[in-house]
Parts: sequence; C-alpha cells; structure tokens
Amino acid sequence: MTTTRWLRLLFLCLSWWTTHASAIGLDTSGARTQEAPTVDQLQVFEDVSGKMNLDDILTLSAGSAPGFRPMQRSRLTPGFTRSAWWLRMSVSNSGSTALPLVLVFPDARFLTVDFYTGSRSGNHWTHAGIDPARSVPQSLPARYRLVNFSLVPGEQRLFLIRAASDTALTLEPKLYPAAVYDALEMRAALWDGGLIGGTLALAWCALLIAYFSHSVSFLVLAALCAMTALFEAADRGYTKIYLWPFATGWSARSVTVLGCTAVLLFIVFILRISRSEKANLPARYILFGFALLECVAAIGAAFGNLFVFAQVGVYINALFGVFTVIIAAHLARQSTPTARIMLLVMSFSLFSFALRMLETLGSLPTALAWLKSDIHPNPVVAVTGLATNLIVLAAWINHVGKQRLAARTALADWQRTEHDRLREQVAQRTVELNEALLYAEEKNQQLIETLGYVSHDLRAPLATITGYARQLRELADSKQVKPILAIERSVNYQLGLIDELVGYAKTELQPLEIAPVATDLPALLDDIAEYALALCSQLNNQFNYQALTPLPRRLTIDGRRLQQVLLNLLSNASKFTRDGFVTMTVSTRLQDGQWHMRFEVADTGIGIDIEAQSRLFAAFRRIQAVNGSTGLGLIIAQRIVNSMGGDLRVSSAPHRGTSFTFELIVPSAADENALPSSIVEHSSGCSVPIRSQRKHGFAVAVPPESDRRELAVLAKNGRLTDIERWIDSMTNAHPACVAFLTDMRHCLEALDFPAIEARALAPHKKYEGSRAC
Repeated sequence: MTTTRWLRLLFLCLSWWTTHASAIGLDTSGARTQEAPTVDQLQVFEDVSGKMNLDDILTLSAGSAPGFRPMQRSRLTPGFTRSAWWLRMSVSNSGSTALPLVLVFPDARFLTVDFYTGSRSGNHWTHAGIDPARSVPQSLPARYRLVNFSLVPGEQRLFLIRAASDTALTLEPKLYPAAVYDALEMRAALWDGGLIGGTLALAWCALLIAYFSHSVSFLVLAALCAMTALFEAADRGYTKIYLWPFATGWSARSVTVLGCTAVLLFIVFILRISRSEKANLPARYILFGFALLECVAAIGAAFGNLFVFAQVGVYINALFGVFTVIIAAHLARQSTPTARIMLLVMSFSLFSFALRMLETLGSLPTALAWLKSDIHPNPVVAVTGLATNLIVLAAWINHVGKQRLAARTALADWQRTEHDRLREQVAQRTVELNEALLYAEEKNQQLIETLGYVSHDLRAPLATITGYARQLRELADSKQVKPILAIERSVNYQLGLIDELVGYAKTELQPLEIAPVATDLPALLDDIAEYALALCSQLNNQFNYQALTPLPRRLTIDGRRLQQVLLNLLSNASKFTRDGFVTMTVSTRLQDGQWHMRFEVADTGIGIDIEAQSRLFAAFRRIQAVNGSTGLGLIIAQRIVNSMGGDLRVSSAPHRGTSFTFELIVPSAADENALPSSIVEHSSGCSVPIRSQRKHGFAVAVPPESDRRELAVLAKNGRLTDIERWIDSMTNAHPACVAFLTDMRHCLEALDFPAIEARALAPHKKYEGSRAC
C-alpha cells in the first residue's frame, strides 16, 4: 500500500511538471513568432572516400557547385554510412535589427561536425563553432555541435559544414535566434530532467522493494531503470557533459552500449518474472538467444567496430520487437494472473518502442500528432514510455500483494490444521509413553531382582576358588606363591564387585557409595600394576607404570573404588591396543594439607574420533575392535570418579591412541610419609615400582599343545558352544592358564574365530617379568 501511494504521488508530480512544461512551450513558441532569419540554398555533397578537406571542396567550380545537390527529404536521413557529408547553405538577415543566431545539429551521436563560414564572395573561409568534444574544461560544454554568430540587417553569410559518424546520421541542421534557443534548451532540460529523474525514481522504488522483499526480480528491474536513465541521458547528450566530457569516442559508443544493455536487462527481467511466478513462457530459449546477441552487440559496440555493431544492435532490437509481439499474442490466450502481468509488460514495452521508432522516422500518424515536439529527441514519447512502465510496476505490485495475501491466508490455514494435528498426535504419544513407562518400570523391577539373584549365586563358586587357592598356597613352594596370590587378589576383587552389584540392585541404580579409609597407596598401585601386566600380555602389549612424583605412603581414600576405576581403564586400554604400549602414570602434590592426585591411563591403540567421544560415556555403548566391549566399564568409572569429587576426561584421535585422566583431592593420613618413586624395566617391556632389587621370573602359561590344536579345529569350524565348553574345561583342568583362557573368552565374545585359531596354533611364548618382593 505504501508503494502504491508513492506511485500516485509520482503521477501527480508528472502531471504538474507536464502542465508547467506546456506553459513554457507556449512562451517559447510566442517568442518564435518574432521575425527570424532565413536559410537559403541548402545543398548536400556526399564524400564517399571520407578524406576530402576544405580545400578539396573549394576546388569544385563556383556558381553551379558541381557535386552539391539540393537537399531532399531522402537525404536528411542517410542512415548508416561511412561517407562524410558536406552541407552548403547561406543565412541572411532580412530584418532591421542585428540578430545573434545559433546554428546547431540536434544529435548527440555525431563523431565530428566542422563548421566553416565565409563571406558573400566565398573567397575566405574560417573554422567556427563549438564542438562538445573539444571544449576546454573551464567552459560549460554544449550538448550538441553548434556555432554562434550574429548578422547585421541585410547581411548574408555562407556556411560549409562537414558531418561524419559511425552511427545512423540525420542531416537536419536547425537555425534559432539565440534567445529562442536558450528557451528551447531550458524547456528541453525540464522535460529531460523529468524523464531521467522519473526513471531514476522508478529505479529507487524498485531497489527499495528489492531490499525489503529480498526479490531478485525487483533488483533486476532497478538495474533496468537505472540503465534506461543512462541511455536517455546519453541519447540527449547529458552524459558527455557531466560524466565523460572528454571521451569523444565513448560519447558516440555509449548510446549503443547502454541501449543494448537496457534491452538485455529487460530480457533478464522477463525471464525472472516467468521463473519466480512459474509462468509458462513460450520460446524461452529464443529469449536466451536474444540475451546473448545483446551481450555481443554491447561488447562489440564498446570495444569493436562501432559502425558494424551499431547496425547489429538496431537489427537485433527490431527482431526482438517482432518477437515480443508474438509472445504477447501467445500470452493473451492464458487467463492466469501471471500471464496477464506478462502480457501487460510486453504490450507496454512494445508500445513505447513503436512510438520511439515512429517518432525517429518522422512517421507519427495524425491521431498521435499531440506527441510531436520541437525538442529532439522527443521527450513526450519517452515520458509516455515512463508512464507505461509505472503502470506496469503498479499492476505487478498489486499482483504480488494479492499473491502474498493468498499465501498468508493459506499459511494460516495450514498452521491451524497442523496445530490440531500435532495436538492430537501429542495426546496419542503421551498415552503411548505412559504405557511404555509402566512397562519399563515392571521390566526394570524384574531386572533388579534378577541382578540380585545372579550376584548372590556368583559368590559360591568364587568362594570355592578362594578356598582352593589358600590350600594350594599352603602346599606350594616359593616359586608358586606368586601366581596363587595373584589368583586370590583377583577373586577378592571379583567378590567385591559382586557385593557392589548386590548393593547396586538394592539401591535401584543409585550413585555408588564411597567409603574412604586409610590406604597404603604404593601397595595398592603395585597390585594394580601386577594385574595390568596380565591384561597387556594378552595382545602382546607393553605396560609401563610410572610415579612422576614422590607418593604418600598412606592416604584416606576408598582404595577399592580407586582400584575399580584404574582396572576398568587399564582393561579398556589393553583390549583396544595390539602390539602397542599401555601406560599408567601417577603424580601428587601437597597443598593446604590435602593431596592433589592426578592419574592417567594412556595407550597407543585404535583411538576414538570426535563424534564418538561425545557419546563415549553412555552405558552399554559398543565399540568394535579386536575384542568386543559393552562400554559399561567407562560409565562405572565415570560415576565413581564423580562420586569421589573428580572428573574423568578423555583425549584421543583415530589411530593415535587414547588417554584418560582424572584428578582427586584426598585428605592426608596422620602417619603418612612420602615414598620416592622408582622405575625398573623388564624384558617384556613392562615396568612396575619396586621395594627391593630381588627379581622373580613368571610365565603366562598356556594349555598343552594337543588341547590347543583341538581349540584351533573348533575355531576353524566356528563351533561356538564347543569352544565355550573347552574354555570351561580348561579353566578347571589348568587354572594357571587364566590369562590365556581370558583372552580366548574375549575373542569368543567378539566372534573373532580367526584370532582364536591363530593364538591356539602360535608357538608357546613366555613373558618374563618381575614384581616387588
């Protein structure tokens, strides 16, 4: 609505301006009724070579002037020609007063116009006139080529005029009294200012609409209007006054270049409308062809032979006008609003083009005599074209407004319907979720009860293992004590986990309970390192434990929970690393009576990408590697660390290993003292803290070769159940082979039968190590 009001205001301004311009025209026409000089003996001569100068023309015999012919209507518009044209004329003052006069060629496309004036006898000739291309910077240049002179009463003056141009020529010199010419220029400036200013205002309106509506079509329309304004200014000679006053060649070329560019933008505008409005525009590819030809004509006129490309531009625009008629006739058959808008655009554009051509050819019919004007180029025709463009813009804005109103109404209806549908769907999903929640609660209760029963029943076999281990330790020699103690520690650790599962079931997955007690930290870390040695040996990994700072001997901490966290992290590191390194480092610092402890477990395994790290601490997240893992250990470790006041962090990259770190703040015990750190290397690549230099060798035992060959056959045939039975039987028959059997069980869980077969057939290896005595 705001744009329509602006257009109405613009129409009112144009009406006022037209009335005012008409009043000025009456004044100047009144001035023209005064006594005026006369032009006699107007003759023309065509210099085909284009190289004759004034002396060559003067050698023509005087009197009858051979070669010069009387000016006829056909010779006024020679059109495109490479010839130079010489005009011979005489001007006389039959009045009683001296007259200041102006002889002008009202066409801005001339390349050169030379005025030569002589006496009545014609024996002495001088160069005179004002050429806009040759004007000095201090003087205001004129739009057209002209000459100023004065005649006393009864005086007669001869003129020889040479005119040449690479564009279409119109040889029609005009003679005005100086006052009349000044009034005519003022009236032309008023008309042309209204035309060019109105076109620029139209461009500004289209640019504002494009900015607020984000419409490419309106942006193209703004460029089209701006280019049209430049074309009108160049055709009327204003651009070479204010924009390029010293570019003679470009002043002649700019008319063709700007005209072809304006037509090109008009074609783009039509194509954009048809695309955005989804109109069925006929012969779309022909329009693309015309757009390409307009580009060629504009570029050629700017940089090539102007004489050739100016004609090409005229012929292309004429063909495009005919094609526009065909498209308009085709669109007349379509009754859609978009088709009517397209028809309106085509019709008014064709109407403006036809008026301009008729006015240029001097063939305006009698019914359109009111469009004639003594100003060249005719501004009335151009203003009529501007008014038609305003009408098209107003109609298009009205059409777009109706489309948007219809789209807004359709959107509101769709939103209302979608809101009702979503409300019904939400109600239905709520009922389904409530039912699923009740079902999940029932299943959760059943799982909790099952977890309690299973955890309770698992204690019996482990207690039996503990009893047998104690009996074996009493009967064993000094070399067998070490593995038996390792078995006892593992069984005790498993019993602690089972107790935790029972408590976990009783509290219905509540946070784990932390019970800090005075703990021997070095002994705890030694036990964890011993267990990590067996884990790392399963996939031929090297384990390294290092205390980076002196460690306190006793701390108030839940050692069982700390052991659970570190063993979970070490277990994951050993599972996802093969033939690599697993490292556990510990560092402490005493601050304000509390120990700040930092633990890190790092490996050189497969690593974790960024996306997987964000989901790493989700329970039962399965990660595929050489062994399978449910991922429950990480969530348990995270919960324990959080309960102890720390935060478990991960740093990893694919194929570059993984590092888990966490920090704990632990109160110091009353009888603590620091233990210096020390590292000793072993043949397996493993290193653990020591309390003495006495070393003992140990070996990861494997079942006999015959049993391992049987396992290889079962793995080759993929007999899952038989492999499980084999592992169970070997566990009872060869308890010392627990590390090898644990490795086989992990491979079986991952269904990695080739790995089981390879390990079963591998040569028997012993991994030498040492432990603290």
